[in-house]
Parts: sequence; structure tokens; C-alpha cells
Amino acid sequence: MLRIVRECYRRKGFGKMLLSAVAKQAVEMGYGKVDWMVLDSNVNAITFYEQMGAKVLPDWRFYRLTGDALQAYQIANV
Repeated sequence: MLRIVRECYRRKGFGKMLLSAVAKQAVEMGYGKVDWMVLDSNVNAITFYEQMGAKVLPDWRFYRLTGDALQAYQIANV
């Protein structure tokens, strides 16, 4: 599920409120972690996440299947 705090709402506490609500829900549901993504170029977000105690996972890669490859793979024999 994609959640983005728009530029006009940044630095007003909405990101903290959003992640706090997600963390609360995760704990209530018995989950042991919450994962998300951030662009390398988004230094402000990275700083924010690190200040809240989040750790970057250097051993993971994010993949996306789109366009022709997505169309082709939908008919792959399983």
C-alpha cells in the first residue's frame, strides 16, 4: 500500500502521525516489523526515518515488473 505525504504537508507532523498509526496497528496485530521504501535522493525522509530509529536494509533490493514484461509474465506456465 503506497502512502506519500505531499510536499505541502511535510514538516507539520503528518508523517510522524502516519508512521505512528502504522506502528500501533502493527503491534496490535502482533507483527514484528514494518517495512517501507524511500528514494536514495530523499535525504530529508531518510534523516527522519533514521531519527525515529528505523534501519536501512542494505541486503535487500526492490523490484518492479511493468509494461511488456508484466504482460508477458502473466501467461507464464506455473
